[in-house]
Amino acid sequence: MINGECWLRVFVKTFGCELNRADSEVIAALLQDSAIGLAESEEAAEIVVVNTCTVRMETESKVLKYISSVRNKRVVATGCMAAAQPGLLKYTFPGISIVTMNNLHDLIRALQERVISVKKGGARPEPAPFKNGVVHTVPISRGCMGDCSYCIVRLARGELLSTPPEEILRIVEAAGSSGALEIRLAAQDVGAYGLDLGSSLIALLRRIAKLPYDFKVRVGMFNLSSVWSFFDDLLDCYGSEKIYKFAHVPLQSGSDRILSLMHRRYTVDMYLDAVKRMRSRFSEMTLATDVMVGYPGETEVDFKETCEVLEAVTPDKIHISRYAPRPHTPAALAADQIPEPVKKTRSRILAQIKIEIQSRRNQKWVGKEVEATILAVRKGIGAVGRTDEYKPVLVKEADPSTLGSRPMLEITGYSPFSLVGRVIRR
Repeated sequence: MINGECWLRVFVKTFGCELNRADSEVIAALLQDSAIGLAESEEAAEIVVVNTCTVRMETESKVLKYISSVRNKRVVATGCMAAAQPGLLKYTFPGISIVTMNNLHDLIRALQERVISVKKGGARPEPAPFKNGVVHTVPISRGCMGDCSYCIVRLARGELLSTPPEEILRIVEAAGSSGALEIRLAAQDVGAYGLDLGSSLIALLRRIAKLPYDFKVRVGMFNLSSVWSFFDDLLDCYGSEKIYKFAHVPLQSGSDRILSLMHRRYTVDMYLDAVKRMRSRFSEMTLATDVMVGYPGETEVDFKETCEVLEAVTPDKIHISRYAPRPHTPAALAADQIPEPVKKTRSRILAQIKIEIQSRRNQKWVGKEVEATILAVRKGIGAVGRTDEYKPVLVKEADPSTLGSRPMLEITGYSPFSLVGRVIRR
C-alpha cells in the first residue's frame, strides 16, 4: 500500500460451481492481506485472475472466450482448467500465468511476472473466513473418491482432501455469531466428507446443529453411492431445524446399463428407494438432481427409461446436460459416441419434461402460508427468500429493510423455477 492507496487492483472472474465461488473468496482474502485492491470490474483493474472451470465443454468454451477478450492486462488462470489442462491454457495464451489452487503461495508473484505453478500436491487452501452478509459458503472438502468415466473433476481437484472439522466449526461459529443466516457446505461430493480423516458428514452435521446460532445449513451435492451406507442417519440429521430440507442427488441416467458404464455405483432401484425414504420422512423435501443425455452408447430405450424415472421421482429442480467428451476420461475414448443432433433432440425432450415436472411441484405450494428467510433484496425486483425446504420465493413488495428477516408469506403464484409470495406477517 502506497500513501494509503492499494498499489495494484485485481479483478477476480469466476466460472463454475459453488466451490469455485468459495475459492474466489480465498483468493480475494489473500489479495487483501497483501494490500492488493479488489476491482469490481475488469475495466477498473490492472490484472485479471480467472478462476476457471473445465467440468463441461460449454463452460470451458466460455472461459477460453473470456480470456481471449481481455485486452492489455496481465491474466492469471487458476481453478480446475489450470489444474487439469494447463497445456491448453499455455498453448492458447502464451503469455498467461497459471497458478493452481494448491500453489496459491505463487499467486502474488504471478501478478508481477509470468509464472507457471502447477505442481501436484501442495497446500490445501484454507477456507475464507466470514466477513459480512447473510450467506457464507464453507468448502468442507476438495477432490473426489469417485471414478465416473465421463468426469474430469478428479484430475482437476485430485484425491479427497477434507477440511478438519474443528476448522469448519470455527468458521461456521464465527459466521453464525456475526449474523450469517445461511451456511452452505460445499464440496465435489459432501457425502464423502471425512473419509480421509476418519470422520464423516454425519458427525459434522451433528456438531454444527448443536451451535447456538440462528442460521440454516444447506447441505451440498452428494452422490447416492457415498451416503448409501448411512442414509437413514443422514435423514436423522435433516430432522434438525438448522438444516434445510433440501437434497441435491444426481441421477444422471434412468438406465442401469448406462449407470454401470458411467461407474456411478448405484442402481435406479436404489435411487427410487432413497427418494421414497426422504419423502416419507419429509413430505415437502426439495430434491434437486442432474441428468445427462447422450452418454456414449445411450439407446432410445435407455433415454426412455431416464424420462420414466424422472416422471416417477418428480424432482423439484432438474439440471440437464448433454454429454461432451472431456480429455483424459475413458468415455471420451468410447467408439459409440452419440451424434450431436440426437443429443440435442433428447435434451429438448427432457427440457419439456423438466418444465412440466417443476411446474407441477411448485403449483402445489400456491395458497400455503410459509416462513421464509429473506436472503437478498434486488432493486426493481423485490426480495428473494428461502423456505425451510429451500424453495426460492420472490416477494415483490419487499424493501431493503426486510433483508435478514423471517416473515410469514402467503404463496400466491409460481413459475417452473420459483414461487411468488406476499408478506402476511412479519
